[in-house]
Amino acid sequence: MKKNLLFPLLMILLSCQHKSKTLDAGHFTIEVPSSWKILKQKSIDSFVGKIAIDETDTISFDLGWYSSSLEEEKSYYLENDRVFLRDKEKSKSDTLFYKYYGRKDTVNLEKFLKNKVSFEIIDNKKVKIIYPKKTGHGTTGIYIDSVWVKGSEVDRFQLNGEDLKPENEKKLLYAIRTIKFKE
Repeated sequence: MKKNLLFPLLMILLSCQHKSKTLDAGHFTIEVPSSWKILKQKSIDSFVGKIAIDETDTISFDLGWYSSSLEEEKSYYLENDRVFLRDKEKSKSDTLFYKYYGRKDTVNLEKFLKNKVSFEIIDNKKVKIIYPKKTGHGTTGIYIDSVWVKGSEVDRFQLNGEDLKPENEKKLLYAIRTIKFKE
């Protein structure tokens, strides 16, 4: 008898945790957990906003000509096939110091990046998906370099969160695959 009651109760509890809604941001929609809320922002030359995930985590978005491609700021630079790493001890906020690390052909530059990148098709658009190598430490988001063309300009789109809690990172990675754009 207990087994017969336990399964339906478990199913009800699990379904309550996964309630979602369609969040309409105006130019696009996205399926998100029911607790997420859109926060309007003011902008001059693009459509921007934020989405509150919970009390501490938020996501920002930007649809316009100058939307960030979410390229990671590198802690290294290359010169004449040599790799130089930022010297954290000597670097100051206004000046960056670098020290020689090794030759480009002997160094795995990927190990110096916080994020991974993959490419998919979402809403019939090629998108770049960014996610942290180490959950909770990096950028989680999406970039589209061509949502649509208006006149002679191309509108780009980015949506991302920084250093999200692991459960919010997973929810965002799921949600971004549901984005649909409206003209």
